[in-house]
This record gives sequence, structure tokens and C-alpha cells, in this order.
Amino acid sequence: MTNIKINVACSTLQLRDGFIPVRIFQDKTERDLIGDRDSLRRAQHLGNATDEDSATFAARLTRAKADELSIFSFHKGVVGNRAELQSASLSRTLVTLGGIGADNRNLTLIASGGKVIEQAKMSLASEDGDEGVAPGNTLNIFDNAHDSEAVRWAVLNCHEYTHADIVMHLLEHKIELLVVVTFNTATQLYWEYAAADVHRLFCFIVIVNVAELGGSGAFVPFRRLGNQPNATFRTAGQIFSTRGPVETTAYVELDVAELRRLRERYRDEGLAGPKEMDSTKYVPLAPSEHFMRTHDRAAGAPPVRNIRNLDLNWNSDDPLVAVVQLNSIPAKHYVSCRYRLGELDKLDDHAGEVANFERSMTHRLAVLEEQLSATSEGGEQLDFLVFPEVFVSRQFAENVIVPFCERTNAVAICGVDYPGKTDEENCNSAWVITSAGLHTSYDKITRSQYDALGRKEGERMSLKRGETLYRFINREGRAFGVLICYDFSHFDLVHRINLEGRDEPLDVLFVIAHNPFGELYRTCCVADSHRFYQHIVLCNVASYGGSGVLAPLRTEGARQSLMNAGVRNETIALTRLRLNEQRDARTKPDSTIHEEAKDRGAMMRRPGVYSRRL
Repeated sequence: MTNIKINVACSTLQLRDGFIPVRIFQDKTERDLIGDRDSLRRAQHLGNATDEDSATFAARLTRAKADELSIFSFHKGVVGNRAELQSASLSRTLVTLGGIGADNRNLTLIASGGKVIEQAKMSLASEDGDEGVAPGNTLNIFDNAHDSEAVRWAVLNCHEYTHADIVMHLLEHKIELLVVVTFNTATQLYWEYAAADVHRLFCFIVIVNVAELGGSGAFVPFRRLGNQPNATFRTAGQIFSTRGPVETTAYVELDVAELRRLRERYRDEGLAGPKEMDSTKYVPLAPSEHFMRTHDRAAGAPPVRNIRNLDLNWNSDDPLVAVVQLNSIPAKHYVSCRYRLGELDKLDDHAGEVANFERSMTHRLAVLEEQLSATSEGGEQLDFLVFPEVFVSRQFAENVIVPFCERTNAVAICGVDYPGKTDEENCNSAWVITSAGLHTSYDKITRSQYDALGRKEGERMSLKRGETLYRFINREGRAFGVLICYDFSHFDLVHRINLEGRDEPLDVLFVIAHNPFGELYRTCCVADSHRFYQHIVLCNVASYGGSGVLAPLRTEGARQSLMNAGVRNETIALTRLRLNEQRDARTKPDSTIHEEAKDRGAMMRRPGVYSRRL
């Protein structure tokens, strides 16, 4: 990973009756910023700060209240107020951007416990590079194991939040709060980051931007306030946000005591879930296995024994992908047949159900094949065919999907049912099928609350987990990977399949799912497609929706979407990936990408792993 030093500093940020009281100050920089990249580039230089600037920031400091966390948007007047920051920090905690000083470091200032800690920006945006900023190498994790009222937290400076390696460190330290102070027009993208991260990091996130750009927000790892179905937050609990240029002050209370209680109960009781936890305050998001005991394993990072690179001759030249978002067999019927779809027709109540489903699927594939043949002279080449998790029987895959791949030369990524006849053989697998037949069977590494449910209430069948991540690499050295549903809730698995032992992320990541929280996973796709600067293909069942193709593109409509299948929409959606354009952009300076971004559909600027990965 990136050469970052972790400094564990003493946390003096204290809870107040179990909460972190947070005051957000989104104020103006009093500089002309909008639509002027040069102004953005120069705005954080402190060399031309005036006495009037210092007085303005000093007045803003007086609004910080005792025993609160105050987060200030950037203003040049910070340069003349170090002593005031230090004095204020005796009774409160303050965070702000410190600007670019004479030593060419872009600083974040964390003032707490009578000290002002400088954290030099580690991941540099192109504006930083244009100004000759020197990168830092230290991330501070604030913690105090000897004080139960102290909060475990960290602060990031703008472009650092795009850096996948830095996010990995935050996961490893299980922070309870992340503060992101930013000076950035990409506010919507940072919201997508936060919505994904409160699930994967299972923590609170607060983002503060300058008033001219807006987009500050507070995010919590809850889905609902209390147990009322109409009290639903936006996906991943966005409890406060600002849009557009506006000066505002906001006060939010972050219930860290409830987060700690949930972490403890998930760690000890696992898949019992929030109903058995008797939470009267919130309905939480289910966390990753880092925080949750599963039926067969204590809480902790899912072990990966191997990451294998396999040769597979796939087309990486803007391949055509068919995403199958169709209705599946009803979820409760999986339990009836113990996840063996071939056995369902043998049950009296379900006679012929799977046979009818497979006849329908066979017909749909025949229509797809005809459609491809009719598109142009000689037909159009289909490169990938993607099915949801646990979607078809292994027999159907062998008898129908394998011959389809033989005829079309497509690569199919297919979620199949459980094998064999005994529970000891249970596994959740994705088959990667080529024109030569079954190439690889990837077994799901994680186990969600929906895997291997027994017929009796609370019963859990055994499940053999996978221990290997696979990358499929063609003759040009281009690679794709596959994850199954709950695997995608684990940022470490996404990070490892992309970057462990590699200088560059995968070109494409396929995620097959059978998940009621399709919208949450789609948010994770938006975040990851930029952080890893890759295409992500998400395939879910129609009743839950969220299937789509996401890429680091500036697209009209839904963010970064090449295809969006919606919810309860049955479709086999054809989409051509823009891998050549992505590959080209990975090698360009951000200044060039920024100029090209004036055109619709251009690539986004690159994330942190491309600015500094040693």
C-alpha cells in the first residue's frame, strides 16, 4: 500500500451523555471561486492573507462552544489565529483546513486538549501539484483506550478521501467518526463515498466544504429513525446536507453510545439482527463481518488465503455486456428446497415452478441471441453475460448457459444454486463460463444473513466459504474480477482484489447479488468506480433492483451510470463498456482530463491511488 505512517495520538474528543455534539460552520472563503479553476488552485495559499482575513476568522472562532466538536470551512484568516485555536482547544475540539504555507505543505489543523496538530495532506489533487505542494506521509488516528468517554476518530483533507489505501487504514483502526474537511466542487461524489463508508466502516462521517461550493453533510450508519417505516433516511442515513452556495451553521448530535452498543451486540450476537437488539432509537445498517459475528465465525476480517491470477482470453476492447435483471424464484422457496433449485419441483407445493422458470430463461436467451444476430452484418459480438447470485440451477448452467457461450463466444458470470445433496457440501458460487465450458467456480468468502437459512425459525445450515479471490487476465494484461453480494460490503476484499500485488486496479469488477438493499450497493458502486477508476457491473434480481454499469464518467442523469436498470424492472440490458477511454484517462494528467471534462460524457479526474501510490 501507499507509504503512509500511522500515528496513534491521544484522543481528547469526549462524549457528552453518549453523544458527540458537532457544530458545522459552512462559511464563505470571501474569494471568487465558482467556475474559475485558477482561483480554486490559488485560494488556499496563505501568503497574501491580510489582517482583515485574520480578524474574520478570529470572529468565527468565537462561535465554537465548549465541549463540542466544531468543524470550520476554510478561510485564509486561519494563518493569524494559531494561538487562538490552541487556546480554544482547552475546552473544545476544532478542525479546519490550514491552507498552504511557506513550507509548501497543505495542512489540516486539529486543535484539541490544548494542542494544535498539523496533518500534511498525503494525497494531492492536481491543483496541489500545480502549486508545488509537498505531500505528507502521516495519518493521525485519535484514540484513548484508557478513557471510555474518548472517541476514536480521524480527519481527512479533501483529495485524501478519494484514496483507497487511506480508507483501508481507517477500516483497520475501526474509527467511530471520520471528519472530511474539503475545498471541492465534487460534493455529490463525496456524499456517495460517505453513504458507502458508513456501511462498510460502520461509523459516523461529517463532511464540511466552503459556502461558495456547498455540499457539507452528516451521515450515520442507520437506515431509519426509530422503528417507524415512514421515518426512513436516505440510503446510509444522510441526516444533514447542504446543496449549492449557502452559508450555514448546523448542529447535529452523533449517538456514539448507540453505535458502540450495536457494535458490541453485533460482535457478540451476530446475525440476530436489530429486532432482537431491541433498538428503540434507530434501525441500523447491517455491518460487515469486521463488526459482526456470523454463524460460523467470530467478528473480524474475512480471511483470504490466496489471490490467484488466471489466464482468460476476454475482450478488453470496449466489450459488450448483457446484464440479466429478472425476477427470481421467490426467496422463501430457496429455504424450502435448501437452496437446491433442482429439488424444488419435487415438492408438492412447487411442482413445475423451476421448470417453468427455466423454460422462460431459455426463451429469453434465445431472443437475446436473435437480437445480437440481427443488429448488424454478421451479428454483434456479446462479450459478457451476467446473472444474479444463486439465480439458476447448476444443471441449467451446464445444459443451457454453456452451449450459449459456445455459440456466442461470450463469457458468462452466473450465480448458481448449492451443490450436492447434503448440507456439508453447501457453498454459494459464481461460475465463470467460457466457450470451452466451466472455467472457474468462485465461492463466496463472506456469509450474509440470507445465506443457508434452515427450514426452522433461527436454523442455520452449514456453508463452505471460499478462501480465494480470482483475477482473470487476458493476453494484453487486462484484468477483471468477481465478487458475490455481501463480499461487496467488505472494503478490504474490494481493495485486495484490485490492488494487492498490483500497481493498477482491475479494468472491471463484476458484482452479482440477490440483495434487498440494491440501492445501497449501487451507492458502493458509484464510490468504488471512482476510487479504483474502473467499471463496475452490478447484477441484482428485478424485485430488489439496482443493477447497472458504473464507470468514472461525467454522465448526464444518474451519476457515473452507463446503464441503470431500476427496481422491479425485468430486462436483459445491453451496455458497451468504455474501457479504451478509461485506459487512456488513467495515463493522462488531471489538467488534460479537466479540459476534456467540458465535453459531455468525459472521464472524471483521477483518484488518490493515481496521484501517489508507492
